[in-house]
Amino acid sequence: MKHVADLLFAPARFFSAMEGKKPGLGIPVLIAVIGAAISALAAYAMSDLYAGMFAAAGTGMDMGMFMGLVGAAGAFIGFIVIWWVVLAGAFYVVSIPFRGKGSFSRTLAATGYGLVPTVIGSALSAVSLLSYLPRITVPVIRNIQDPAIIQAAITKLMQDPAMQEYTLVSTAFTIVFLVWSANIWIFGMKYARELNTRNACITVLVPVGIIILYHLVTILAKGFFMGGS
Repeated sequence: MKHVADLLFAPARFFSAMEGKKPGLGIPVLIAVIGAAISALAAYAMSDLYAGMFAAAGTGMDMGMFMGLVGAAGAFIGFIVIWWVVLAGAFYVVSIPFRGKGSFSRTLAATGYGLVPTVIGSALSAVSLLSYLPRITVPVIRNIQDPAIIQAAITKLMQDPAMQEYTLVSTAFTIVFLVWSANIWIFGMKYARELNTRNACITVLVPVGIIILYHLVTILAKGFFMGGS
């Protein structure tokens, strides 16, 4: 528990204790897998909505389960690839001009440890989803042969007030806990890439800033183009 507390609230002490040690990827892999599993479960929970959409066409349960499984698999793989591997790669590349010396495996390990707050945020987002699902009005698709009808139904689903509110809540969780992860990653990059504090901040804040900007622009775009609040 002390190590977890240090990681979350005293990352400088946590990573300084790793100095001179060979980076192990076992725990970072476990953290990433837990986050991926939570994302997959949340994606699969959405299958109830899809089942309701296709129920009138006689393929509700089968289509809902299929879309849920596809969404869960995509969310699982996406979390590991994007939130861990790609983000670690971004940190590694951005730190190159600062003459970072550590190996990519050290960067990968530090990035994995820093995912803990992001995983917590994903869990809270998944829990909130369960409370929003019963409040979402699901449009019914009666003709699955017409792509335009399917697209219109999906758009209407995304415009549902409860769905839009959940999207805002989920995005807020993502940004808040991502900022917390960023604080850990700064000290992680000081250790992993042997950077000073200024360069470690730039290394982390450039990719993280892009991610946050993407989420904010997406929310604004949805609110503008889809009539959301």
